[in-house]
Amino acid sequence: MNQFYALIIEDDPRLGVIFQTALQQAGYAADLDENGNKYKEMLSAREPQLVILDLHLPFAFGGDILNEIRAQYPYAVIAIVTADFIKAKTLTGKADHILIKPVSVASLLKLAESIKEKLN
Repeated sequence: MNQFYALIIEDDPRLGVIFQTALQQAGYAADLDENGNKYKEMLSAREPQLVILDLHLPFAFGGDILNEIRAQYPYAVIAIVTADFIKAKTLTGKADHILIKPVSVASLLKLAESIKEKLN
């Protein structure tokens, strides 16, 4: 398999860069959409194995993006990353993982490695 690909949709620029850097160190090619308005273009270029998705974005609601990505890429692992525990609970069963902020780099790397192991 070619290099694993992760898409990060996160509007906190510091968190987005931390997630992107961590995933790149884990061997992923990783793109960052900081507003929720570029992910379609990014996904049209490459199928993701992992999507890190914030719920509250300036131009979109993460739940809608989740449904869209799930329909287009049913095998992608989608992890919701949010501080909104109540809203996150409503997505149980739709997302593969729900990570409540603050998310440690260690937990993100563990998730990324588990995906690589499953797909190899």
